[in-house]
Amino acid sequence: MTRSKSGPPKSGPPKAGSSGSGGISGTIPGDLEGCGTCGRPVAPRALFCHACGAAQPPRPLDPFTRLGMERRFDIDPEQLARQHAGFTRAMDPQRFTARGPRQQANAKAQAEALNEAYEVLRDPIRRAHALLSLLGGVPAGNEEDEEIADLQARLERAQDAGELDRIGLDLGQRVEACIKYLAPAFRKAQSDGGPDGHGTDGAARILARLERLEAMAAEARTRRTGLAPR
Repeated sequence: MTRSKSGPPKSGPPKAGSSGSGGISGTIPGDLEGCGTCGRPVAPRALFCHACGAAQPPRPLDPFTRLGMERRFDIDPEQLARQHAGFTRAMDPQRFTARGPRQQANAKAQAEALNEAYEVLRDPIRRAHALLSLLGGVPAGNEEDEEIADLQARLERAQDAGELDRIGLDLGQRVEACIKYLAPAFRKAQSDGGPDGHGTDGAARILARLERLEAMAAEARTRRTGLAPR
């Protein structure tokens, strides 16, 4: 019998036919849970039971694990889109109509969890926060940054569309640079860091800078929208 490499939780002891307390060789004790329909073991990422086909309720998982993506900042956006599309098609509640409302509800909950994970991973800032948390790091505070202060002052003084366009372009380039620098910073944190967030300071500082730049870019766009058409 083929068993899923993924799956959701159920409270209480496993039902008859399950592996008990992690009874399958090579699994982490407590990792597998009994399917609520047939009692066979399913793993944390399982969308449905591979024994009976029952849709499983989603377990608490980080967004990388839920979508089967490697835990890294520089993920492949096309692979992410394919993973999301394939999983959400598989969990279309309409596919479980004949199985009753309980499994339809499980399928809907899985689809919602997959959508939320996708929204996190497709956004660089949310993806960086998710990875930072997984590495045990903490967000950096807003350190004094003369360059950021000058950009903020320039934005506050801007009155015409042309200047706002120039500021927006400048900010956009700096945002892209931060996103580019985050990838090696996280690679270094993952290769050199310890289990308690050691080594994540560089990535955390770049992320804090990225958030400030993105906030200013959003302000510039909002103000530009209120002026004359381009």
